[in-house]
This record gives sequence, structure tokens and C-alpha cells, in this order.
Amino acid sequence: MRGPRFFCNDLKYDGNTTMPLLLMFFLLAVGIWGLVICRYGGHKLSLFNPVPLLALGVLLTGCVVSSEFWSLRAGPIPITIDRLLLIVLVAVFFFRYLLKLEDRRQVNRMDVVLVWLMVVLMISTLTHDITLLNNMPISRLLFFNLMPLVLYGVVRSGVLGTNDLRLVAGGFVGLSLYLAVTAIAEMKGLTGLVFPRYIMTSETTEFLGRGRGPFLNPVSNGLFMITGLCCTLMWWRSFDRFGKLGLIAAAGVISVGVYCTLTRSVWLALIIAAGWFIWIPVNRRAKGVMAVGALLVGLSLMPVLGEKIFSFKRDKEVTQNQMEKSAQMRPLFAIVAMNMFADRPFLGCGFGQYSRAKYPYLQDPHSGQPLAMTKSLMQHNVFLAYLTETGLLGLMSLLIALAVMIRGGLIVWMNTDLPFWPRQFGLLLMTVISCYAVNGMFHDVSIIPMANMLLFFLAGIVNNLVSGQWQFDREAVTLQPTAALSPQSNSAAMG
Repeated sequence: MRGPRFFCNDLKYDGNTTMPLLLMFFLLAVGIWGLVICRYGGHKLSLFNPVPLLALGVLLTGCVVSSEFWSLRAGPIPITIDRLLLIVLVAVFFFRYLLKLEDRRQVNRMDVVLVWLMVVLMISTLTHDITLLNNMPISRLLFFNLMPLVLYGVVRSGVLGTNDLRLVAGGFVGLSLYLAVTAIAEMKGLTGLVFPRYIMTSETTEFLGRGRGPFLNPVSNGLFMITGLCCTLMWWRSFDRFGKLGLIAAAGVISVGVYCTLTRSVWLALIIAAGWFIWIPVNRRAKGVMAVGALLVGLSLMPVLGEKIFSFKRDKEVTQNQMEKSAQMRPLFAIVAMNMFADRPFLGCGFGQYSRAKYPYLQDPHSGQPLAMTKSLMQHNVFLAYLTETGLLGLMSLLIALAVMIRGGLIVWMNTDLPFWPRQFGLLLMTVISCYAVNGMFHDVSIIPMANMLLFFLAGIVNNLVSGQWQFDREAVTLQPTAALSPQSNSAAMG
């Protein structure tokens, strides 16, 4: 995977006055309706809290209409639709907080470790050359780390109800179906079915020919489709027989879309996520049947797919031989990373500095390996990327953050005092983290579009359920939290 195309380098405003005019009307409409939902959202006049609704909108717009779709420079920070919506989200939350429609939550362990991770990244960034590659390190810090933290903070603090979580799950299902259809159309060359158009016409030709979606990256595309697949399964208990047939059909379409990414780590993440999300909720007898069935399917397919899964043509502009070499380069990245780690074990070379700091390590006569083959590429492992750039301090901060997120998800899933719907979000977060880690073993997922936004969004929901008050039904009387769900007891559970 080559260096990421950061938002600040992808500006495409040509001076046309139509878009700013539409933007002005959009902001005016958002402002008017924002005042209404700020005042009445969350009351009996509304089925939904506007905070999680707007947070979901930030995530969806960041996926579908990102900077490649439209962006405008207004000073040092370029404007995109999702960033505008994030500003609206923060404003709505604070306005509702002043109206006492949102409650202040106690700080707990997840908050502390995530803020600490950001502090480590900020110090590592600001103590090195932030102007490298057109301000790439500071852009990466702002848009790939601090923006997700802001989204996490708002989602973690808003009051959630059952309808809000169903809306979020439904939004992910819809997004994943769109991504799946788009991925299938990309792979088959059905240009007319691909939206936005830049997916096929972008100057970025890397991964062209497989389902890279509006992210222009098959790993991001697969990660969101797998999340949507899990959210599809979350509706299983809510549907009758015919509804379940529809869910199976939707899951089939999403699975085909995941296949069209033609990315082995995404396929592996799909198997793990589907197995994880199906395996845990079922009874012991069903688990035995599933284990035997999976074993039989695996044994029957291995002789057929064993050879082909490691060497096949994917990108239009990359030959099969080049794809085989790509797989063989993984150990080379590890050698470079370990040599860099040996020289700077505690603090690393600096966040965002890998593209320049790696050059002295590409000529190692002792390894006997052609390390120069990795010259034009970024690290292909998120953990090695953190290790080389931020040292043991940054890597341990990341691992602790992921561990605390998993612990929060486990607390929510195991809390039988919660209704089943919110409990499933604990399982969803643990599943997404497993997909993040699996893909992270083969790609630096910290620099792929929207991956951290997804992770921090779900972490915010789970920590909200751990530390905040819960509204079971906004149409009826809001129930007070039980002792097991009170802010004090849950904050103590988190740390």
C-alpha cells in the first residue's frame, strides 16, 4: 500500500459558484432544522436523539461523499461535507447540554487511554518535521486521529435509546448494501452503477479493478461492509420467517461485495467476524453443529483454493507475478521495521516520518534481503508502523486502547440487565476490533480512510452504554438506570 492520499492534498474546487451557493443553502437548512431538533429532539415529539443521528451522518458522509467528491480550501484546513457536519454535531450537542437535554458523564478508563494515545501522537508529531510531504504528519494527526476522538467524545456523552441504536444499525446495513453493489459493479466494469463517479475516474489508480468503493481502498471498503453484515445479523431476532429470508439475502449480497474487494485479509476478517457474531449468541448445541460444518467446508475447499488464494490477479494495472512478489515482501517490511526499532526503541522516528526515516535502513548488507523493494511503499502492518514511528510508547498505548475497548464491549455484552439490542453493540465493537487487527497484520489500517472513525464511533457507543444513563423507550416514560447501569457503578467497572 502506497502512501495515503490525505484530505489536504485532494482539493478539487475549480471556482464554480454553484457549489458554494448550494453549500450556503445547505448550511441554512441545517441551521434552521438544527434549532428545532436541539430544542425538541429527545422529547416525546421525537423518536430519536439528534446527537447519534448526526454522528451517524458524519460517518456516512465521510464514507460516501468524502474529499474526492467535494472539498474546498478555506484557510489552512480544507472543508469537506463530513467536517461541516461534525461542526454541526458538536454545536448541537453543546446546545442541548445547555438546555439540560444531555447529561455530563464521569470520566472512565476508556476516556483516559484514548486521550493518552492522542497525546502521545501529538507530542510525536509536533516534535518532528510537520511539513514533510506537504504537511502530511499534521494532516494525518488531525483527520485520522483527532477527528475520530471528537466523534467519540460526542457519541460517548449523548443520551441513547433503543430507537437510536436501531437507527445506527439500520444505517450500517444500508451503507454496506450500497458498498456491496458498488464493489460488484466495479469488479464487473458496470460503470453506470458506480456512484460517486470518481471511483472509476479518479487519478488514483491503485487497487483499480477490485471493490475499492468511495474510499478508493478495498480494506476500508471491506471493513465497513463487514460491519454492515454484523448489523444485518443484529436484526435476526426482530424479524419473522419472511423477514429473515430478506436478511439472508442482504447478507449474501454483502458477502459477495466483500469477495469483490479481492483482498485476502478482508476475506479472513469476514470469516472471523461472521463466525464470531454468529457463534457467541447461539446455544451450545448449535455451536457444535456450526463447528462440524465449518470443518467439513474448510477441508473440502482447501485443495481447490489452497494454491489460488496466494497468487491471483487483482488490480488492473498489476500482473499476477507482481501480486506474488507483493506477498513475498511482507518479511522485508518486518526487517526494516525491526532495524528502525533497534535504533529508536522507545520514541521511534516520529509520527508520520516513516516515509523519510526508512531510507537509511533499505541498504542492510547483513540481512541479505532486497530491502530496497519497499522503498516506495508504506509499512504493511499497523503495529510495526506504530513501533517504528512512535516506539514502544506509542505501540503500547495503541494496544492498551484496543484492550480497554474490548473490555468495554465485553462489559456491555455480559450485562444481562441491558436489553438485547444495546448488548449487541458490545459484541459488534469486539468484532470490529478483531477485523481491525486482522487487516492490521497486513496493512497499516491507521492510514486508510475512515477506519479510525468507525472504530472510535462504535467505542463511543459502547462507552456510552457503560457509563451513561439508558433510555429504554423514548416514546414512553424514560426509565431510570438500575444500580448495575448507574454512572457510578459502571464507571467503577471500567476503572
